Amino acid sequence: MIGSARICIAGGALRKYSPGDIHRQSIKGVPLVKFIAILAAIIIAQFPGEVPALAQGAGTATSITIEIKKRKIVGARTIRVQQGDQVQLNWKADEKAKLHLHGYNIEANAVPGKPAFMKFTAKATGRFPVTSHGFGDGRGHSGLIYIEVLPK
Repeated sequence: MIGSARICIAGGALRKYSPGDIHRQSIKGVPLVKFIAILAAIIIAQFPGEVPALAQGAGTATSITIEIKKRKIVGARTIRVQQGDQVQLNWKADEKAKLHLHGYNIEANAVPGKPAFMKFTAKATGRFPVTSHGFGDGRGHSGLIYIEVLPK
């Protein structure tokens, strides 16, 4: 059968592989398929919080909770929504913070124990930073997270 087998020359030996061979191959006694799954899980675990949060579909109402601890975002540092989505960002912080969503010019004041909210319709597409215009003492300006609005 054409296309159902592969030929491999390794170490001078000619070997024919069939599509089901990946399930029979092993590395140090571990089936190859299981080895690949474990390796992928290890690689993904090396980058916690790096996978962007993605809202569920265009034109939907999206509520996302974002937590700030020790002046850093807990979890993903990029949130993606679709153009036309109704977005509500729910902010939780371990200290007082003045937050600003650039591009939409929305501000919120987070206080420990009392969430702050930013509500907007994602009309403009692009990548918009949310920055702190001061923690606790009111000084400083630092980037915290990005909101990406993807076109329809």
